[in-house]
Amino acid sequence: MRLASIISRIEKHKRAAKNLVKKDISNYLVFNSLAMECFQAVNSAIELGEYIVSEKKLGFPSKYREIFELLYEAKIISKKTLNDIKRLIFLRNLIAHEYYNITKEELKEMVSLLNCLDELVRIAKKLK
Repeated sequence: MRLASIISRIEKHKRAAKNLVKKDISNYLVFNSLAMECFQAVNSAIELGEYIVSEKKLGFPSKYREIFELLYEAKIISKKTLNDIKRLIFLRNLIAHEYYNITKEELKEMVSLLNCLDELVRIAKKLK
C-alpha cells in the first residue's frame, strides 16, 4: 500500500506541475503553486528511491543524491536519470532553503526534468 501511495503522489504532483507551467508563471500564486508541486514531486521521488534502496538492501545513504547513486551503481537507473534526479534535488533544495533564488526558468527546467521520474516509477511498479 505504501508503494502505491508514493507512486500516486509522484504522478499527481507531476501532472499538476505540467498543468501549472502552461499558465502565467510571473503570477505570484502560480509561481508558488508550481514551486510546491515540483518540490512535492521530488520529495515523493526521494521517498520512492529510499523505498527501493531499502527493498534491494543497497546500503544506507546519508544524502538524498546518494540514494540515486546507489540505484545507479546497482544498475537500476540510467546515468541520464541519475544526473536528472541530482539536478532536481539541487533545485528542490533551492526551494526548500533559498527560495528567493529560484527563477522561473529553473522552475520550467524542473517541470521538464520531472519526466525522468517515469523510469523510477516503472522500476518501482515491478517491485509490487
